[in-house]
Amino acid sequence: MATRMDYLALSARTLALVALLWTATAADAKVYVELRPRASMVAGFDDNVLLDGSGADGFGQATPGLKLDLYGDHRLHIGLDCQAGLARVLHPDQFRFASGAFAANESCLLAARDHLSARTSTRWLGRVTYAQDPFALAGLGLLLRPGQSQIFIARLEGEVSHALSAETQIAGGFNSQALRFGSNDPGNGYLLAPYARYVLRTAARTTWDFGGREQLFFAEGVVKDPAAPVGTPHAKELPGGLIDEGHAALLGWRYQLTPYATALVRGGPMLVTGRRGNVLMPTARFEIEAATPTSALHFAVGHDLVSGASRAGALVGDVAEFSVMGQLGSFDGHLGAGVYRNVDLFVQQTLGSVGYGGEVSVDYRIGREWKVGVAALRDARLSDTNVGLMTDRDVFQLRLTWERAPFQ
Repeated sequence: MATRMDYLALSARTLALVALLWTATAADAKVYVELRPRASMVAGFDDNVLLDGSGADGFGQATPGLKLDLYGDHRLHIGLDCQAGLARVLHPDQFRFASGAFAANESCLLAARDHLSARTSTRWLGRVTYAQDPFALAGLGLLLRPGQSQIFIARLEGEVSHALSAETQIAGGFNSQALRFGSNDPGNGYLLAPYARYVLRTAARTTWDFGGREQLFFAEGVVKDPAAPVGTPHAKELPGGLIDEGHAALLGWRYQLTPYATALVRGGPMLVTGRRGNVLMPTARFEIEAATPTSALHFAVGHDLVSGASRAGALVGDVAEFSVMGQLGSFDGHLGAGVYRNVDLFVQQTLGSVGYGGEVSVDYRIGREWKVGVAALRDARLSDTNVGLMTDRDVFQLRLTWERAPFQ
């Protein structure tokens, strides 16, 4: 069975390979490299250390990180942002931790885009996170089960688009995700979702797209019978592999609200097939994105198939989330909140598992490279028959951050 370090090493190699391929593609063009190290020191208080209502404690955390930017001709840009956190509660003996025990979390984000020719462009986005309780779960937005204290999440998506004319283009790509919570956890699984679409611009601000998407849900190793209710102790064991498939026909509409803001609506019918039978359901998503040099806003509401923590395979996922950030003088602020719902395909009329998360933070910039700030975070369940209302957490943080200023 692969260990945490195996997954992190594999993910790091994958991200590095993508960056190397882009560098090789741009070998004949000018490419500039910028490295920016950073580090944060955080002190805080967690009112639910083990996410089971057993106690609260203060903690400290050190988080070094490194940003790498490659950019050059043909609108090439690659950004790699990695960090590692090491934290410790003040009284580990109260939580069955050995004296001096630390909790770790690591993450890497890769974003890349390039124009391969005058008509063809490509983009990639990858994110890898390993989180070990008691410090790193707040803000992940996952509906965890009891005992899931070590989480590995990997996401990778890519797209290639080709302009057929000034008003039309074709695009193809994929989204993928891997979730792992430790050996033999029923939530260990993978998702691969290729898609293709035809894009038509009908006005200066209006664009339509028509396409299709496949979603393939895989389970790792031997899994409990997916037809048995979640938590059934003696459910029959079945081999893993492909569990569910989603086949969707999608229609999208994008509208440029302002030079800095865009609205997107996309949805359509979807047929889900799998080991338990077939289900016909709708899928839909509405988004607003806005960005200026000093502010950004994101709002999204969605209903779709997702991978979840309860067990591998397809779940119905509903999401409503909002995030805004901005600068005012020497102050940087961020406010975000989201509500998440997972429910079984065959009982969509029930409430299912509902949770929410929120965060507010304010930082004050000192010079070009230092910040001091405060943050408050909350994650909680609104419903869950297995967990109850103990899975809620409030976290308060004080932090000092240094980051090397970008080149001028």
